Amino acid sequence: MRQGFHYHLKINYCLKIRSEYYNLFVPLSLFRLVNPMTSKNIHITDAELSRAREYIAGQFIARSWWPKEQPGEAKREFELMKGSAGSLNAWCERWLDAGQAKKLEKTLRG
Repeated sequence: MRQGFHYHLKINYCLKIRSEYYNLFVPLSLFRLVNPMTSKNIHITDAELSRAREYIAGQFIARSWWPKEQPGEAKREFELMKGSAGSLNAWCERWLDAGQAKKLEKTLRG
């Protein structure tokens, strides 16, 4: 049998690492500290707030699966958190993956 880790599976806010001897659940917040590829360094300012809201609302309309995990819950939280730049930054950190955050930042600043 092949030794080492067999696969990685993202479950809500944990990374499940499975080997033939044990299952390990690591909080994604710790995984992000180790893996810079998952970083989402986006900071929406008050001046960019309306464009960010328009972009995110447009993504919800154009893609029923956006963001990738739990889009229905993400949309409900967006409606509650879209009022200020600080709360929208928190929403983005929670719901967008690195690629989606990069596209949003490119839209805002590109």
